Amino acid sequence: MSILFSASEVVTMAVEIEKNGMAFYNALAARSKNEKAKELYTFLAAEEVRHKVTFQKLLDGLKKMELTAFEEDEYNNYLGALTSSRIFRSDVNLDDILAEADTDVKAMNLAIDAEKDAILFYYELLGQALSENSKAIEHIIKEEKNHMAKLICLRAELTG
Repeated sequence: MSILFSASEVVTMAVEIEKNGMAFYNALAARSKNEKAKELYTFLAAEEVRHKVTFQKLLDGLKKMELTAFEEDEYNNYLGALTSSRIFRSDVNLDDILAEADTDVKAMNLAIDAEKDAILFYYELLGQALSENSKAIEHIIKEEKNHMAKLICLRAELTG
């Protein structure tokens, strides 16, 4: 049996990813004792808010677009791969994740993985998007890559 993955479902997931990312980065900022890390987490939380607003606008103005059909098992595996980051998912307890992030380096490793997963997900969203929405999604992908680079640079600085 094939399942259609609607555009609104994909964009709704993007909104959730950004909302959960904001909560994650705000929690890291509150816990961090390193001033540079705290500043970066605060910046990233604000970026997630901006991205959430962008995706919400896309969702609100969404037009019908071509959908991709997947076999049920294929769909579940594919979607699972795209949304594998525990950090930006709403069905995972944030406190459990934060318990793993007992140092800034560990927190940055989790954040880097989450940013990679978000980039992969947004590339898939880009493939489904109408051309009028592509620029906004491309811009967010570019920003997510920048976030990952900032995290990698600060992690390198902290690990010396």
